Amino acid sequence: MHLMQVRIYTADGVTTELEKSKLDYLQASILATSTKRIGFPELLLINMLDFAADIESLVEWVCSQLPTSGTLRKSMVDCFRGHSNTNSVKASTIVEKIPYDYEFQYLLTI
Repeated sequence: MHLMQVRIYTADGVTTELEKSKLDYLQASILATSTKRIGFPELLLINMLDFAADIESLVEWVCSQLPTSGTLRKSMVDCFRGHSNTNSVKASTIVEKIPYDYEFQYLLTI
């Protein structure tokens, strides 16, 4: 079971707070494996058209959202380099779906 926090956003900082939440979500839910595969959460793939036209552009969008010095971004790039036996690796061949976990529980302080 995954426990999730309910975040509170303020009027003055909502843009910054939402950007931080987006980055936290991407870093917590996308996996780059040692077998040179990238796991995207099913929820992101279902809503892909809100961010990108196809898997390739979704991977580009995700990379553009991540810090250039970040571990996840470097690991994603390494996944493409790991398939260097072909000149152009299609993201659709290395991206896998991580099934959505429907269990949810609020963390509330009592």
